[in-house]
Amino acid sequence: MSISKSPRQMMINLMYLVLLALLALNVSAEIMNAFLTMDMGIANSNSIVDNTNDRILKSIEKQTKAYRKYRPYYEKAEEARNIAKELDGYIQELRETLVVEAGGPDPEKPERPVRYKDKDITTRLLIEEAKGDELEQKIVEARNRLLTLVEDEAAREKLAAGLPLNIPEIPEDSDKETWARFSFGEMPVIAVLPMFTKLRNDVKTSETAVLNYFFKKSKGEEDIPMDEFEVVVSADKGYVIRGEDYTGEVFLGAYSSTSNNVSVAIDGKTYPVKNGKAEFRLTPGSTGTKTYNAVIKVRNPLTGRVKTYEKKFTYEVGERSVAVSADKMNVMYVGVENPISISAAGINSTSLQVNAAGTNLSKISHGKYVAKPRKPGKATITVSGDGLAPTKFEYRVKPIPDPVLHLGKSTGGRMSPAEFRAHRGPIPLLMNFDFDARCKIRGFELVRLPKNGDAQPVRNQGGTYQGRAKDLIKKADFGDAYFFNDVKVMCPGDEVARTLNGMAFNIK
Repeated sequence: MSISKSPRQMMINLMYLVLLALLALNVSAEIMNAFLTMDMGIANSNSIVDNTNDRILKSIEKQTKAYRKYRPYYEKAEEARNIAKELDGYIQELRETLVVEAGGPDPEKPERPVRYKDKDITTRLLIEEAKGDELEQKIVEARNRLLTLVEDEAAREKLAAGLPLNIPEIPEDSDKETWARFSFGEMPVIAVLPMFTKLRNDVKTSETAVLNYFFKKSKGEEDIPMDEFEVVVSADKGYVIRGEDYTGEVFLGAYSSTSNNVSVAIDGKTYPVKNGKAEFRLTPGSTGTKTYNAVIKVRNPLTGRVKTYEKKFTYEVGERSVAVSADKMNVMYVGVENPISISAAGINSTSLQVNAAGTNLSKISHGKYVAKPRKPGKATITVSGDGLAPTKFEYRVKPIPDPVLHLGKSTGGRMSPAEFRAHRGPIPLLMNFDFDARCKIRGFELVRLPKNGDAQPVRNQGGTYQGRAKDLIKKADFGDAYFFNDVKVMCPGDEVARTLNGMAFNIK
């Protein structure tokens, strides 16, 4: 499973360096398109690395399920994945912010932003607003956290030498004093986008290196004698219906399936062993908690000595029943993911059938679903299977409530000229709403009423001040009044924009 630097990865890095050099020569549109091509190529490579990391983590999990002593390696591998996902998500969010600042996707060529040649946007966002310095700090922090997971000092040093996630030193002949200025200063948007994509690639390949380390550890490449054993029960299900059979397999963990020196007994009754495992059958006659005792005896083929391992197990016997509950509230909202828990006592999860009307329904794990209604009204979830008659559960479906318009933390009133000018535009916030959802402003009317003069109305597109609206904001002075009217907002699930109440500010 170990992954070295492939020719594909080396080619990506080479393309990256060549295109940066060409950019320094101020080569025109063809090079801009080359950056776009490189960005898409690295993004494809990222998907491949993601799939590889998933397989490595699943392999470690498989080893952990077989041998509990490898559990610490799996936990650290999961932590490495969370560290990488956290940084990857931050870089992707920063990239999306840059695209939005650059006017969003070009309608004619959606893979690039409208103002893809703009250098001022990158300089302002990444240098003046210090997002580049924040990115550098997060990269260093994530690298250190990944390396800290490796306790062996020699292995950690070896891993650190090849970890692509790092901050390279600034050349001595450069006049840029920080990594952010050296990397992003005066760079067009289209050139910075593949930089972010390559950083994401560095995150993912660094994750791969750490996962590979723990995968090798979980494979037991070190000589670990298996001198401890534990009785393991693999049952068909842990909850059965009265009158049904409780079936399962009893075997000795970490013991060869070809051994013929093992005997198994359940509550004193001996069961035949085949391929290192014994199948048993119990038939409970009443409901409640049941206990049985498993005894496994192992004979040493060299000395003839017999060692006994014993353990008690319990299981629950109950009647069929079903329960469905919304995880957050008894209604669903259009346009967002509504978490739903569905359980049916006494029914195997693989036999449970769940259907929905009035909403899309996706299963995310055992008993956990996500409902995403298409429109307001009513949604119905039907549960059946394994002898359970179809049972329906109805939910009310509502649109997301109207957000509240804010300018910074204020919804109107007095504000100083400096504070008023400091904001980039109004923001619609969903107050006291439990779901992760955001509404976007499509446009609004801004009116300036000078202390001595006539009203000056302008129409602004989007939520960020543009053109004439930005000019009006810059003029804010003592005694002026500003009004935000006819604010159009789109929330998740909306088919048409909704109109919000406006705001009024007195500049004092």
